[in-house]
Amino acid sequence: MRAPAVRLLVFLASLAVALLACQDRQRTRRVIESFVVVPGTPAVDEKTPSVDTDPTRATDNFTVNVPRQCDVFTQLSVRKVDILWVVDSSGSMGPKQQRLAQNFQGFINQLVAAMPPIDFHIAVTSTDTDDAMARGRLRPWSLGALRDDFIGCAPDMQGVVTCNTGGNTSTAVMAFNQMAQVGTSGSPQERGLFAAYLALTNPLNISTDAVVRFVRPEAALYVVFVSDEDDASCTPLTRQPVCTADPGCRCANDQILTAAGNWGSTDYFARFFETYKGYGNGEAVAVAAIAAIDPDAGVPSQFGDPSPHVGCCRNAADRDAGCPQSGTNDGGLEIAYFASRYVQVAAKTGGVSVDICQDDFSGALASLGFSASGLRREFRLTRGPDVRELAGVARGVEAFVSPPSSMMCMVDGNCPVDQFCRNGRCSRRVQVRTDGPANGAQYVQCDLAGLRNMVRFEGTSVPESLSTVEVCYDVLANFQPSCP
Repeated sequence: MRAPAVRLLVFLASLAVALLACQDRQRTRRVIESFVVVPGTPAVDEKTPSVDTDPTRATDNFTVNVPRQCDVFTQLSVRKVDILWVVDSSGSMGPKQQRLAQNFQGFINQLVAAMPPIDFHIAVTSTDTDDAMARGRLRPWSLGALRDDFIGCAPDMQGVVTCNTGGNTSTAVMAFNQMAQVGTSGSPQERGLFAAYLALTNPLNISTDAVVRFVRPEAALYVVFVSDEDDASCTPLTRQPVCTADPGCRCANDQILTAAGNWGSTDYFARFFETYKGYGNGEAVAVAAIAAIDPDAGVPSQFGDPSPHVGCCRNAADRDAGCPQSGTNDGGLEIAYFASRYVQVAAKTGGVSVDICQDDFSGALASLGFSASGLRREFRLTRGPDVRELAGVARGVEAFVSPPSSMMCMVDGNCPVDQFCRNGRCSRRVQVRTDGPANGAQYVQCDLAGLRNMVRFEGTSVPESLSTVEVCYDVLANFQPSCP
């Protein structure tokens, strides 16, 4: 084949290959954009760049985006409760025991008036754990041919309450007056927490399938301590030496108040009470204290001790004269020392503390009766809130209460005016304050030097039985779980 023919064939083959390689390409088309001719003279803005602002909107209110927490609670509905009173039997308790007995009717009234009606047991033990005849034993009562070591009252189908003391609650008050007068010859070393431990673990006080005793497995438990001294309990499983001086010896062999190992941990006793009904049933147990609850009130010293003590004081002979703030003679004075350990255990179990130096116990006992009836006033929060106080209002914290009879809802519009749809039910909003309203809700971070971190309802604002309580709040990232 001639050379020109060969070159022609090579050229045609190359052209074919090139055409095959390019056949997947798209042709580029010119895009014609629409436009409008604007009349006028062209102009260029030669000013420096700027930001336009809208004067109708605030631009100076910036905050950190924080988590929002909502805790939901159900108000209790206790139908059975066992109430253990632990009463100080030391030499200075005579007047306090009398006032306790005289005003006990107010406590009973709250239990009887509770709705739903309550089936309750009441027992009394003393703080004396040195006396083998008193240690872990319940105080007896006797009315005619009837006698027992606890009071038992229960409503019938019509709601009428009858008691094992014979008849209605008036006989129960008479029986309690006998039990509460524990005398004043008990040990001067008041181990109230240990005494409650012994009473609640004594098999003679616990019901069985065959015998009904004070403690019932299905009932809630409420423990009330009454003392004008602080608790002196040691490790519950260790026998302590008998105290020979007061105050000061406590549990220490060398009679030094600050000796190592001389105190039983309040955390131990709080855990004992909270787990008494089984793990996860801490809400079924609460501790209360009638004691000196003011850590800053100075009272006279005792027994020649030159150092001042704290607590409260009543001048039994002349109420208007008051009490001296110095000296070592307590003659004619009713003195109570700050009960920090009782107050701590009460706070840790969601209970309350009331002042033992009151002239009249009726209000305190009525308050305790209300608490024992099963309606909670205090709802502890799971996290630390960012509370911003303004004119007594706790900004950043909201509370909503839904009674069990409230309407079902999906949106706020399904509810009556001034109510909100929360968790599928219409709820009323309760303003949370910081200044302790008589009939309202208050946020409390610390109470008597103990951490509470709770919302407390007072007076008519206390949620009724089986209500749903929701507390929503901004979470404070650096919340300190401690008190000064």
